[in-house]
Amino acid sequence: MSEEISIKKPTGADTPLRHFKGTLAPDEELSERRTTKDGSRSYVVLNFKFKDLEVIESVEPFPFPIAQITVGYAPPETSRGGTKFEALASSLRKLMPDNPDINLLKGKHQEWKMEEKSLRRGLTDEEGNPIMDGNQKQIWGQVPTLCWTVVAIDGLGSVEDADAEFNKFLVEMADGKTETQFYEAALTNSKVSARPNIVNAITDRKLLDTLKEMGLIERDAEGVMHALAAQPEKA
Repeated sequence: MSEEISIKKPTGADTPLRHFKGTLAPDEELSERRTTKDGSRSYVVLNFKFKDLEVIESVEPFPFPIAQITVGYAPPETSRGGTKFEALASSLRKLMPDNPDINLLKGKHQEWKMEEKSLRRGLTDEEGNPIMDGNQKQIWGQVPTLCWTVVAIDGLGSVEDADAEFNKFLVEMADGKTETQFYEAALTNSKVSARPNIVNAITDRKLLDTLKEMGLIERDAEGVMHALAAQPEKA
C-alpha cells in the first residue's frame, strides 16, 4: 500500500536554532507524556517554550519571536546517563547545586546553546543505516552529539562563572593534601558528586593534572599540592 503524501510543515527534525536567549514561559507545564505510534510504551519529554527570542546562531533563518525546545526525559533512577537530558541537566546543576529544580527556570530570561557531547548511541554508517554485529544486533558506541546546555540564567548566574567558582573550590580542597588524600576527600563531597564529568576525571586520575595545567596548583617534592596565587590579567 502506498504512503499518503503530505505537504504539511515538517515536524520531525530538530530546530535550526543553535544558540539563543529568551524567556521561558512562566505558566506552561514542562513535562508531557507521549505514546509510541504502535502504543507499546509511553515516554516523557520536556517542552521548553520560549518567548522574546534573541537568535545568536541558527543554521537557517529563524525570524520568529518564540521557540520550543523538546528534550527526552529519563528519571535518574532508571537512566545510566549519557543522554541529551543529562547534558542539559548537568549544566543546570552547576547553577543550582544546592536546590536543583528545573521549575526555577520558568519566567526567567536565559541563554541556551547547543554543544557537542559524547553520548552512547547506536552506531550508523554514512547513509544512516545501523551497523550490526555478527548476531545482527546494532553495535553501540560513543557518538559526538549536539545537545542543549544552559549558558546563563538571570538570577542564577552563568555556567562559566560557576565553573570558575567550582575550580576555586577544588583548589582549596587540594591545598595541603597529597593526591590520595585529595581524591578521598573529593569522592565523598556532595558538590563533587553532583558533577559526573568531575567524578570521571577523578576516577581516571586526570583532575589534578588538569588543575596543574590550568596553573591553579603545583605539587612539591613530597607530593603535596599547593594552591597557586591567581595571575593578574594582562591589560
